[in-house]
Amino acid sequence: MKQKRAAGRIMLAIALVLTVFYLFPLILMLINSFKTTGQFTSNPFSLPTSLRLSNYEQALVQMHFFTALRNSLVLTVSVCAIISVLGAMAAYVVSRVKSRFVSVLYYLMIASMCAPFQAYMIPLVKLYASTLGFNNSLLPVIYIGVGLNVAFSIFLIRGFLNSIPVEIDQAALIDGCTSTQLFFRIILPMLTPIQVTLLVFVAMGIWNDYLLSSLFLNTQEMRTLPMMIRVFCAQYSNDYSPMMAGLVMSITPMLLFYLVCQKQILEGVVQGSVKG
Repeated sequence: MKQKRAAGRIMLAIALVLTVFYLFPLILMLINSFKTTGQFTSNPFSLPTSLRLSNYEQALVQMHFFTALRNSLVLTVSVCAIISVLGAMAAYVVSRVKSRFVSVLYYLMIASMCAPFQAYMIPLVKLYASTLGFNNSLLPVIYIGVGLNVAFSIFLIRGFLNSIPVEIDQAALIDGCTSTQLFFRIILPMLTPIQVTLLVFVAMGIWNDYLLSSLFLNTQEMRTLPMMIRVFCAQYSNDYSPMMAGLVMSITPMLLFYLVCQKQILEGVVQGSVKG
């Protein structure tokens, strides 16, 4: 018993140390966002003598924050909404239909996850931007974002669906449900934990993406937050405090989303690992 308690205390201490190391850069960034640049350069680890809110005002104006926020929200919400429906529908087919064709198609999609985006980004740009003319628009970014994440969504949701007994489907069909009603009224509500988990992963990837957006979005009115942060940091490379304020504002939406959904994330990961 004493050994178990000692081991538990050691694990708790390790967890606390790792938490401090993980949160330290975020806390340091938040503290320095309220300082002057002179205070930041003299001692970045000290507490601010006063709260300098003008850093946030400068970042809001110079970053065109609300325009970039709108573009990031439209891009992220659109990809997540499409992925949550299409991924669940495709995963349901893969989980329930016992067919060699479906299995081969599923494993081909999983294999496609191994290819890095950099390997085929140039053909995508030439096809959608040059040939089809979808340049400086959110539409190709949304479309490609869905394509890059659909295989992962099917893989994740399929593991969760395999833990749901097939007898539930059979009982619903016997009671008179159509296949569409079965999926949208019974199966889809049961997927809430894994859907939230999926949406957090996809939303964080799309929200923080710079490479894909920079390939198609050129004007200031269409830039997302990661692109505006890059421009802002390049223009104000010696003005560190407003830069910190811009970074704090940029990560806050995703941080709040993660904190609100963390219970469903844990439940989805645990239940989705029951069967593969």
